[in-house]
Formats: sequence, structure tokens, C-alpha cells
Amino acid sequence: MEKIDSITKFLDKKMIDAPHTRNSYMYTIQTYFKLLDKDMNTYFKEIPEDKKEREKILSEYDNDLRKIYKIQKEKGRPELSMRTFFNPIKQYMITNEKQLGNLEFWETLKTHVRGAEPENDEAILNASDIKTILSHGNACSRALFLMLTSSGRRISEILALTPNDVHTEEVPSWINVKKGLTRKSTKTKQKTSRCFISNEASDAYKTWMKERDNYLEQIYKKYPDKIDRNDPRVFPMSYHNSLTIWTNLLIKAKLIETEDVKDKWTGRMKRKPKKDHAYERLLQHPHCLRKFYRSYLGDADLAEFLMGHGTMLTKTYRQMKPEDLAKKYLAVMPNVTIFETQPNLTVINESLKEKEEAMQQMKAEITELRLTVLELKSKMH
Repeated sequence: MEKIDSITKFLDKKMIDAPHTRNSYMYTIQTYFKLLDKDMNTYFKEIPEDKKEREKILSEYDNDLRKIYKIQKEKGRPELSMRTFFNPIKQYMITNEKQLGNLEFWETLKTHVRGAEPENDEAILNASDIKTILSHGNACSRALFLMLTSSGRRISEILALTPNDVHTEEVPSWINVKKGLTRKSTKTKQKTSRCFISNEASDAYKTWMKERDNYLEQIYKKYPDKIDRNDPRVFPMSYHNSLTIWTNLLIKAKLIETEDVKDKWTGRMKRKPKKDHAYERLLQHPHCLRKFYRSYLGDADLAEFLMGHGTMLTKTYRQMKPEDLAKKYLAVMPNVTIFETQPNLTVINESLKEKEEAMQQMKAEITELRLTVLELKSKMH
């Protein structure tokens, strides 16, 4: 308990209040001392004035860091993941003793990760891929992931929505993003923000809301101790559940390799995504839908603004009225529409162009004939 209190004091001092970040930092720091097999309460020593003694103690801290680095490296942790792992440890150590920020290990680590790229690139999805995935979904999953696809918002923000945040009485429909699932605000501390969803996402939302209450009642009967029967959210589920739904869709669509594993709770065999090592994340993550929105919307600055990014390039959009933003979104909405096919006017336009060229040719020939007739008439006279 003292260990957890020690880390809690550190987190409070650093004013790290996001639940997910706090849990992540706490787990990482505890893991570090567990691997070292040392007690964090007695770990930090007073740094003496004597130069030799000071260098000796600092060298011990440096050696411990290198020892854990080697262990993590042997386990297959990628370089970028290594940086993420050691960041909270560094902050924790400096909070306890400022001189620990000057250890040679930090510069060595920085050199190792400089220029490093993700070991596994996150998947790139286009509209066809998303259509294949969501074709295997039900009313709930289709509504959830179409709203993600056409709004570009974070999944935690969509999971935090209540019916009062969704406005389908206007075209395009819009949602009011106020916070994340475990945050009292959005990740970027942005104030309440309006963003739009496609017509098909709006229709999927309406369909889902007809089934939502029955869904909530059914899962409450199944898990009465875990489910809030009066959960007001549009999607009354946890972040973990939403990822499970997404993963099952990928499995059904046969877009990921799977393996049969025994469930440790039920003992039954079930299919799960195949992973190469302990630190690999699912490449086709729901975050890919946010990347799809950013890449395919067709207006990069508008996309950045509606996604909740506050940059100098989005300043213009922050000064626009909602109705003008709605017009801009409607113009590019087909680019993030998955199931509703837009009429292909290419063939029609090409046909009209050919007819226009033919008419111009005919007019030229008629003019030439008239000139010829006039010339003949003048010669006859």
C-alpha cells in the first residue's frame, strides 16, 4: 500500500489527473521496481557532497536503468515502446532526486530511439475496408463505428455521448463533444465542440436507439453487479467492450490472422487475434477510423478542426458560424460515407462533353456550308 501511496504523491505533485495516464504511470513504476526486486521506499539515498561517493551512488542508479533496459530488450520491447516505458520512471526518479535527471542513461536512451519508427505500422483503411468490416456488424456496432468514421472523433469521446449530445433534427446531424469516457474534458482540453456525422451514421444512430434500452436491460440481467441499469450514454459499454466488438468484426471479416486459445476462465477454446510478441497491439485498431477521416475527408484543415485539434491552420474555422461549417462538411461528406453510394456522374459528364463537342463541330460545318453557298451565289451574280 505504501508503494501505491508513494506513486500517488508523485502523480499528484506532477498534476497528472487523467485516470488512464495515472494507471499507466503507476503500473510502469511498479513494474520497474518489481523487475529490480527493490523497495522504492528505501531505494533513494541522499546524494553526498563527496565527489567519489556521489559518482558511486549515481552509477548504481544508472546501472539499474541499464539492467531493466536489457531485460525489456530481451523480451522484445521495441525502441519507441522503450521510450514510453522509461518516461514515467524518469519523472518519478527526478521528483525524488533532481540529480537523477543527469544520468548518462537518459542520453543513451535518447540516442537509441532517435529516428526509430514503429515496429509495426498501424493499418491503413479505406472506405471499402470499412464497409467489409461493418457489413458483419449489428445496429450497435454499425452506429458506433459509422459515427467514429464520419466524425473523426476519439472512441472515448463517442462512448461518453448521451442522447442530449446528438442532434439529428438538422442536416447534417451533429454531436456535441464535451469529454472523454474517463475525462471531465476532451484530451486536448478543448471546450465543448460541435462536429458532424454523415447521413448514414445519423440513420444508424436512430436505428440503434430503438434497440438500445432492450440491449441495456439484457446485459443488466446478465451482469447485474457490473452494469448500471440507468446508464444514460448512447453506447452503454466500456472502452474494452468496444475494442472487443471491433476485434470480433475483424475476425468475421477475415482481415486478421487468428489462433485458437483456451479461455482461462471458462476453459473453452476461442479464436483470438494472433500476436507476435507481448508488446504488439492490434494493427487494425479503431483509431484507424480517425486516421481514415483525416486522410479522406478532402479538407485537411477542416478535418483537423472537427477532430478537435487546435492549430494555427484551424483558426479560420473557429471563427465560422455553425451553419457555414455545416455547408463545408456537407460538401465533403460523401468522402467519409461508407454504405450510401453516391451517383457516379463521370460517364454522364463524358457523354455530355462528347455531345457538346459534336454540336460545336456541326455548327462549324453549317457555318462553312453557309459561307460556301454565299460564295456560289456571289459568283452566279
